[in-house]
Amino acid sequence: MAGFLISKVIYELTNLEVADIIKAQGGKMNVYDIAKVTGTNEDKLNRLLRVAVSKGIFHSLGNGVYANTHLSLVLSYDLKLQTENKEEQMTSFSKAHDGIGAFEWWSLPENKERQEIFNKGMIEQDAIYGKGLIQDYDWSQHSNAKFVDVAGGSGGFLSQLLTRYPTMKGVLYDYPSVIEMSEQVWLTNHKELLDRVQFFRGTCLINAPDEQAIKILKTIHSGIPSNNASTSCHETPSYFKSKPKLLIAEILIDDRTQFPLIYQLDILMMCMYNGKERTKSEIKELLNKSGWKLTEITYCRGGFSVIEAVPQ
Repeated sequence: MAGFLISKVIYELTNLEVADIIKAQGGKMNVYDIAKVTGTNEDKLNRLLRVAVSKGIFHSLGNGVYANTHLSLVLSYDLKLQTENKEEQMTSFSKAHDGIGAFEWWSLPENKERQEIFNKGMIEQDAIYGKGLIQDYDWSQHSNAKFVDVAGGSGGFLSQLLTRYPTMKGVLYDYPSVIEMSEQVWLTNHKELLDRVQFFRGTCLINAPDEQAIKILKTIHSGIPSNNASTSCHETPSYFKSKPKLLIAEILIDDRTQFPLIYQLDILMMCMYNGKERTKSEIKELLNKSGWKLTEITYCRGGFSVIEAVPQ
């Protein structure tokens, strides 16, 4: 309800051109005068502005005087907006951070605390959604295998697998800055599993560790543009001398989709990484272009699916 009300308040204030009116008067203006210019009821307009101020859109100077903020200026008609990207891979996040991508931005020294918060969030995600993946897919068929959790973050999902299957081994593979943090997490929370896990620093699947291990790609391709996602899959067969399976754990958009949040997540992926949540046919096409054949999909509780593929 709150989201709907706020969006309607923003819409009405934009339609009334309040930001432009205040801007024309030097950046601040009394609500009485704004109501007079817009032909609206002063009390009701003031109540709309009060809601907007609570969200950082406009600033209250007291005594009914309002000023623009950097957010309210976005509502101005003379704001130059980019309706098309000159660079296909440029994202909303990159535009807001001087062309730097999300993962590159998190890896900056000054953002170390933010990266820790992000990693903790991913651990919580694994705790929530990992249960469905662990219980609904038959991991016992790989109980003696070694898994490489590609871009596995702090390894929340991998730790659940190794805990459930004592003969299973794992490799946690991610950016150097992420692995540095992950080693501390495992040293603190998963000491009993350290003899069965290795930590590997790398980028995507360049110089991927242990070519004979089964690779797990979990929530990776949703955050990668189609051309890059295809490339990441395409690079993997050359490392797989024994042709093991490729397991992709992703959210699929199809007739089974019951949570509107998934569609919102798709928009978030678009804005953050130029990525997307994909349908079964899109995943299949992606794999085919990369030299892989989709063999089976296991739908799990919690929204995730395990997609199995083998080299063509």
